[in-house]
Amino acid sequence: MPKKIDHAERKDQIVEAMFRIIHHSGFEKVTLREIAKEGELSLGSVQYFFPKQKDIYMFAMDVIYQRFEERMQKVAQVNQGGFENAVRMLKQIVQANTEEERMENDIWMKFSIMATMNPGYHTTKDRFREVNLNFAKDILKMLYNNRDINHPNVEDCANSLTIFIHGLVFESVIYANLYNNQVIEKEIREYLRKICN
Repeated sequence: MPKKIDHAERKDQIVEAMFRIIHHSGFEKVTLREIAKEGELSLGSVQYFFPKQKDIYMFAMDVIYQRFEERMQKVAQVNQGGFENAVRMLKQIVQANTEEERMENDIWMKFSIMATMNPGYHTTKDRFREVNLNFAKDILKMLYNNRDINHPNVEDCANSLTIFIHGLVFESVIYANLYNNQVIEKEIREYLRKICN
């Protein structure tokens, strides 16, 4: 009797293979055939789950989004002060502890750039921006409720915070040798101190 395939596990295997290709070689090297080779699968197996390349891109972008959401849920600690919790939450976006975390930031950045050049991905790209903006608003509301900031203009500050974080992610990917976990935390703390009392 043939072994039953766990569909979720197989999809994860395919996406992880694609992530490795993107990280090491860029989008131009991503084909279903290369994904199959990297994942040690048959081309037919990859095509069964993702008939078109766009299908796997959309699924992979959702995986990145879900990982982001999971990290945010884990880091939200009610018993911590607003400022320290904000630092911790922002560090979960700009990750630099492990190679896997750096790879995820690299892939997120490459997906974002690829999505700007392809109208088929604009909705997903815009959704990610909205998620990041709402996350920034949540951090600012937490700081305001904790009396770490005294100005309630969350909209403008959230946009500025989102731009700062995206810039820090970009810098930490492009100049990985300059940004370890301590440097990233220092940058986040300095930014938050400027907007706090």
